[in-house]
Amino acid sequence: MDNPGRTSIQATVKSVCSISYVSEKLQVSRPTLYKYMDLYDSGGRDRVPTKVLRFFDYLTSARRSEDDAILYFIRESGREEGPEPSQREDPVPVTCRIGGDRAMVLFPDAEDPSDVEVDVSMEIDGRMTVIGRYRPQPGRSFVTIDDLIPENTFYYTVRTASDGRVLAGPTAFSVGGDRDGVRPSGARPSRRSRRPGPLGTGSSS
Repeated sequence: MDNPGRTSIQATVKSVCSISYVSEKLQVSRPTLYKYMDLYDSGGRDRVPTKVLRFFDYLTSARRSEDDAILYFIRESGREEGPEPSQREDPVPVTCRIGGDRAMVLFPDAEDPSDVEVDVSMEIDGRMTVIGRYRPQPGRSFVTIDDLIPENTFYYTVRTASDGRVLAGPTAFSVGGDRDGVRPSGARPSRRSRRPGPLGTGSSS
């Protein structure tokens, strides 16, 4: 390592998530990932593939959590469809408010709220999976999500129903805790037995 006082990238990765998870997401073997981490620490950045280098730089640019890593790979998976979400402004300001075991996702500036839908996802067996889709009731610019289990990490994505255009997200949140809608960091998402109803059934009551 060029700088003895600097934390190794291997230690940084392990403090956030498992080596197996990262190797799967970067689509490299574990031995190859270890080789790239050694190269990164020894000053051989030019020999590390761009995709891997970008993730290493992301982890070392600030203090990151497991949720940050999960969101990073969600965003990377959509790079072929357009700019990385973290590098663009959301077309419509969206707010999430938490009250007890319920979450309210608001989009008051949407041009046509009736054409908006909110997807809720969570990680299941290493894959980000949509587990519920919510639509606002007529005349409302929000959806209420009231059938998620507390103390788990979920992600909401706001999009237009007509053409699937992403308006905001994915953004991490959890219910049963903070009111600001964004979970600071913490436990790996886990699945509950009851799935949210399709198209927001039971929401916005």
